[in-house]
Amino acid sequence: MLALLLLTLPIYLLVGLGYVIVRSDYVSAADLKPIGQLVLRVSMPALIFLAISRLPIREALRWDFIGGYLAGSLLVFAFGFLAARVIFRRPMAPAAMIALGMSCSNSAFMAFPIATTVVGEGPAIQVLPLAMLVENLIIIPLALTLAELQGGHSPALALRKTLASMGRNPLLLAVAAGLAFTALGLHLPDFLSRTLALLAPIAAPVALLSIGGTVATLTARLVNPPIVMVVVSKLILHPLAVWAGLSLIPDLDPVLKTTGIIFAAAPMLSTFALLGLRYKLEAATATALIFATAASFFTISGLIALLAP
Repeated sequence: MLALLLLTLPIYLLVGLGYVIVRSDYVSAADLKPIGQLVLRVSMPALIFLAISRLPIREALRWDFIGGYLAGSLLVFAFGFLAARVIFRRPMAPAAMIALGMSCSNSAFMAFPIATTVVGEGPAIQVLPLAMLVENLIIIPLALTLAELQGGHSPALALRKTLASMGRNPLLLAVAAGLAFTALGLHLPDFLSRTLALLAPIAAPVALLSIGGTVATLTARLVNPPIVMVVVSKLILHPLAVWAGLSLIPDLDPVLKTTGIIFAAAPMLSTFALLGLRYKLEAATATALIFATAASFFTISGLIALLAP
């Protein structure tokens, strides 16, 4: 077990370093934010585009994997939304945020570095765009559309508003461009490929520092049952549901299945607290994000132990 903890420890040490340097004001959150934006808008899209454009289209767009991952994620989303509405009697926006926190991973900034460490870059980069398509085209729009309904917006208007914001997501645009390139059989000139390759290595470590810095700016409040449900469901129920969904796919590569489960086991997206702020839920979403990020070190290490051959 110690060896498994040591396997993921460097990743969480980088997250911790980001937390410490911002919390101690060695680097201000304002200074770290542009670096995170550089990763989000330049380095990570370069990595994603380069990797996808080099894959055959049948590997870059695995509809069977997308279906299994989506089924597990939607199952957890529905459970979270119904539990929030029926058991905790929350309005639409808080219920949607609870469901989102339980079923949407931080795929690019957390899951990808962890999966790369555990199974290698090949499977991790193959699963990254597939998970991102599920999250950015289905889970996040569904949550934001449901949340917008609380403000009296029509479902169509709420959906258009949500999809418009998704269309400006640089990671999603990189996925779309990479898929278009590989589908059309296009290839970048060698000098452009090498240029993008120079940008790619900085994505993961700087992203991890950025996550730590983001968490350092948040304040945890009193933990209540809905927050506990969000954290436990995200770190345990979501990977279990995705495992069940992917298990339905005949002849799925075991390494690809393991990678998908690791992606589902990552904590929720780092903008969870920011999304909560939109609906005056910043205290609850920030608390859930802080505890999920910290606890994921132990839950993911345990998961790796279970998945180890």
